[in-house]
Amino acid sequence: MSIEQSADHLPQGITAVTENGLDAFRIETALGTVLVYANGAHVAEWTPAGADPVLWMSKHSNFQTGKAVRGGIPICFPWFGPGRAGDLTPAHGFARITPWTLLEAEADETGEARLALGLSGDQHDAEDFTARLDVTMGHALTVSLTVTAGTQPFDYEEALHTYLSVGDARKVSIDGLDQDSYLDKLDDQQKVQQGAVHFTSETDRVYLSTKTAYITDPVHPRRLRVEKTGSANTVIWNPWTDKAAAMPDFGAEEWPEMCCVETANCLAESIYLAPGESHTMQVRITSEDFDNH
Repeated sequence: MSIEQSADHLPQGITAVTENGLDAFRIETALGTVLVYANGAHVAEWTPAGADPVLWMSKHSNFQTGKAVRGGIPICFPWFGPGRAGDLTPAHGFARITPWTLLEAEADETGEARLALGLSGDQHDAEDFTARLDVTMGHALTVSLTVTAGTQPFDYEEALHTYLSVGDARKVSIDGLDQDSYLDKLDDQQKVQQGAVHFTSETDRVYLSTKTAYITDPVHPRRLRVEKTGSANTVIWNPWTDKAAAMPDFGAEEWPEMCCVETANCLAESIYLAPGESHTMQVRITSEDFDNH
């Protein structure tokens, strides 16, 4: 179903819009606001009612069909980074730069609303699969990626590359990963997390973890909870000063405003599906204010 075809069939609270020159769907109810671009099925905004935005977007982002958007929740699929062998392009796969199709849209009287978008492998002459992204806004934001193999086995990596908005990354702490092992991608060494995660320099880590992560932000002030299922890896990333300055779609001054807490199955934890088999990876994000005095 195209944007044009769907516009007349959307429930109250969900509209088809053009945002930054791209086709998108906006959810706006008593519980908050969500924006999802058709390009990449990219969740670009979640603002709970009466609260600050939870997702971060770069002011320098590209907004072009076929280009990745910087911020929000990009979908990395069917590979992560350059893939396990390090030789695949585009980085993080083609799902985040390919238009997805609206499958379903629903909203109820409580303000909860859901969008489902779909992608198939034949759009890229790629492997035989279908992918479905469900985005549900209630008091939490829930994003689920379901991949189904076609007539052949399908082996893939995936990530919901969530950019969280924070007051100052240098003051943030992330709990829930204590004693989990991780690959430090800056020196390619295996390490073990000791206590909370703090950002003191460029950080790029792939944790072997199924746990819930808790992001304490004393500046906003609030606590974000990132709970997941069907995911063996949590990726923590902040580019810090030099890497931020080197990226054309990332402002050199923007790195303190964000941190990535990504829900993933990558590297040795990639997913193998037999023909007709499905796998769902889900993240549920909640935001809770707290008194920091």
